[in-house]
Amino acid sequence: MIYLVSVPVSESVPGPASPSLAEDPAPDRRARRRAEGRQRVFQAAVELFAERGFDATTMDDIADRADVARATVFNYFQRKTAFLDEWSAVRRRAAMSAIRAEHLDDHPLPEILARYMVELGRMSNRTRPETVALMGAAFDSTNVLDRPPLAEDLAMFITRARDRGEVRADADPALAGLLVATGYFAILTAWISAGPAPFDLTARLLQMVSILCDGLVS
Repeated sequence: MIYLVSVPVSESVPGPASPSLAEDPAPDRRARRRAEGRQRVFQAAVELFAERGFDATTMDDIADRADVARATVFNYFQRKTAFLDEWSAVRRRAAMSAIRAEHLDDHPLPEILARYMVELGRMSNRTRPETVALMGAAFDSTNVLDRPPLAEDLAMFITRARDRGEVRADADPALAGLLVATGYFAILTAWISAGPAPFDLTARLLQMVSILCDGLVS
């Protein structure tokens, strides 16, 4: 668990806040407009990747769909594969949010990993055409096993479990996180390789978590 540490503050009395910073809402508006613009471009790209395929979609196509200038697309996403990175990040954040919302941080490791995988599985099932298009593109266009952020998320959970004495002391969290991430990618690759879903994705992910945790939990 992460604890916030209070830091002593200076006893000197600060001067009045600058009126231009305290009262001018323009920076917030600009940040909000930028976030909205970035999301519009991202959504346009995802839709086109699902409709036409990743390779067949150009940055010009994305600009047209989002109704923005081509330069605007590059301002938000400097290369096309950056959309794949963002798409994966959105899913990881959703899985992490599910754990936070259900206050599972201090629960047993198998329960945490299972909940994380259940959320990823649910999102893939809800958006199968999108998942097929974007994960397929990620496997073809990037090295998903080169220090994947997913493995870092999972290693964090494993580290905390090891610190609680729940996981074997000799377990390497980074390696264990990579093993779970690799299992996820392998299962997802098989799931998107066929027309109709060839198996229950969530059930297979939970089975993978169970098998790997049997080797981790002390």
